[in-house]
Amino acid sequence: MEINQKFLVVKDNDSKEIRYFDYDKIRGYNLFAKDNMHFEDAIDVNRIIIIKPTFIEKIATKKMNKKFQNFINMVSVVCDMESADETGEAYQIALDEANKLRMEILNKYKKYITKEKLELMLKKISIIEEELKLRVEILINTQKDNEKTVQKGR
Repeated sequence: MEINQKFLVVKDNDSKEIRYFDYDKIRGYNLFAKDNMHFEDAIDVNRIIIIKPTFIEKIATKKMNKKFQNFINMVSVVCDMESADETGEAYQIALDEANKLRMEILNKYKKYITKEKLELMLKKISIIEEELKLRVEILINTQKDNEKTVQKGR
């Protein structure tokens, strides 16, 4: 029979002891374990709640920067393959990802990071979005110009 218990390991100068806490009432940043990460002689951890505000900010900033870096890598791939994609569909997908990243940052990380970091990240995303929109506009204009020259040739 499996018992669902919740514990907190606390390291003090005086003693090392395990205390029981009701995790539903503790406010903090939740981290969840990766799937299929089980070791033989270890405790299985499903969720960790970080309570210290400075540590929460560092973890949230790291996660946000990692997501932003993945987004930047995707945008660079899209911009490098611009000659292969004449419809602009890759740019539209990148714009959708930019919007998705913005919403995720606002919904998930806003309460954990400083206002300056949030504004800086949103500004970076908006700059990339403007560049993508400009590339889509240029692509559409060149397609229109090509259509006009083909029609004049007939």
